[in-house]
Amino acid sequence: MRNEIKWLEAIAPDMVDVFLKRFSVLRSVALMAPIGRRALAAHLNMSERVLRTHTDMLRKLGMIQSSPAGMMLTSEGQAALTGLSAMVDSMLGLQQSERELAQILNIDRCFIVSGDSDRQDRVLDGMGTILNDTLAKLLPEGNNVIVVMGGNTMAQVAKEFSPELSNKRQLTFVPGRGGMGQSLAMQANTVCSIMAERTHGESQSMYVPEKLSQKSYQPLLEEPSVQLVLGLIKQSNVVIHGIGRADEMAERREVDPKILHLLKDKNAVGEAFGCFYNQQGEIVYRVPRIGLQFERINSIDHVFAVAGGHTKAQAIRSYMNLAPQQTYLVTDEGAANLILKK
Repeated sequence: MRNEIKWLEAIAPDMVDVFLKRFSVLRSVALMAPIGRRALAAHLNMSERVLRTHTDMLRKLGMIQSSPAGMMLTSEGQAALTGLSAMVDSMLGLQQSERELAQILNIDRCFIVSGDSDRQDRVLDGMGTILNDTLAKLLPEGNNVIVVMGGNTMAQVAKEFSPELSNKRQLTFVPGRGGMGQSLAMQANTVCSIMAERTHGESQSMYVPEKLSQKSYQPLLEEPSVQLVLGLIKQSNVVIHGIGRADEMAERREVDPKILHLLKDKNAVGEAFGCFYNQQGEIVYRVPRIGLQFERINSIDHVFAVAGGHTKAQAIRSYMNLAPQQTYLVTDEGAANLILKK
């Protein structure tokens, strides 16, 4: 593909340039709609005059429509964007970046979505779509037990799951932990419920607060509902989790001031599975918890880490020193480019 594009550029350089610019307009409108021309021009680093030439043509072609609130894609525009994305990603070298990133992080596979989820919320939609499509290709027919962690990213990508994922499969989604003092929408129980509803699968819940003393654990472990979830976790063949920045996760978990001081003293940069770790990927603190333990993921067939945004680049990079080889990372350009230093 790269060689073909070079020949095309040699014969008709203007055509390639116009195509890529119009595609970037479509992609940006999809991510930021409804958006006005001035804001879009600033985002694309393009003059309003040049942008207007492209948007006028795309409007004539039925790809975009305008309202007082701004521009948005039509169904034809969305179809064109979906149909051309793989080819454009190849043209822009995104697939090569995915291979390089997987090699650097020493994991099986990376997927990079265009954009930066720190700046464009809809990038998370694209990450959810890739996660759903990849699961549809990888999961075996029959029973699949999927352990799901909580968090904002998980809550967003869950909305992109589809009924096709249950084709010839029986899916059971189980939480990898109980509550964590965060909003209900971000809790693992809620995320499991959304994924099950979207895929026509089943879900289980585990109502166990994370901030427990060791003495409080034993009675809860004997609860039938907790025993059921822990048993399913042992049978699981898939885990889907996020990766957080240490400072944000410490605040969200409302950790004790002494622990907060420890995390700063130990230079914690990220958190996953209740484990805070430093830049080298060394675990510096664990949150006592009932549910999926970090060591268990090494024996799970498919591990999906979903995290993006330039502010999470260091947390993602450092976590991969801990991640099992069979990890698939779904991220965005915001994080990937910093890790690759592009």
